[in-house]
Amino acid sequence: MKRYKMKLHTALLVLTTPLAFALTSCKQQPTTKDIIAPKPVTKAPTKPTKMQAYSHQETVNWLGETYTLQIRRTPLTANDTMTDDSGNKYYDNSISVKILRKDGSVFYENTFVKADFASYIEQDYLKESVLLGIVLEKAEGNYLQLAASVGAPDALSDEYVPLILQLSRMGQLTITKDSRIDSSESDEEDDKVY
Repeated sequence: MKRYKMKLHTALLVLTTPLAFALTSCKQQPTTKDIIAPKPVTKAPTKPTKMQAYSHQETVNWLGETYTLQIRRTPLTANDTMTDDSGNKYYDNSISVKILRKDGSVFYENTFVKADFASYIEQDYLKESVLLGIVLEKAEGNYLQLAASVGAPDALSDEYVPLILQLSRMGQLTITKDSRIDSSESDEEDDKVY
């Protein structure tokens, strides 16, 4: 009989143990009205971004002569930075343009900065943009035509203001806002001679 009681106790213990665990696991936790939110993480300020420096050289036939065009973009890391709409900081650029005659003498030379184009660009946009680039567009008649752009320095952006730089055979440079892309712009543009 002792053996039978022992088996009965063991069986009861085995049967009641899961029930005891089930009852204790369903115990209700005390509730509070405290809201626990993660602490906001402040983003560490990042260093200003600079566009890649580049150098480009090409030859162009103009007015029956061969000229060598050299264009060099340099980030202006010693200058103040500009900040775009997203809070990203960027260094501006300077772009030097040098045109050499066949004998190596200099026909034209100038270093451009964003301020050279300030009269063609809205001031608010100018504050949030950089000088992006200058390229040769064509050599036609009495003019060498270059295209310049001032705009958003972000590589994913296609936002910029296009400008035309016309260099005469006498070495005079005239700048106009390029209205070929945006037909809503007026055709009457102010010219600036360098």
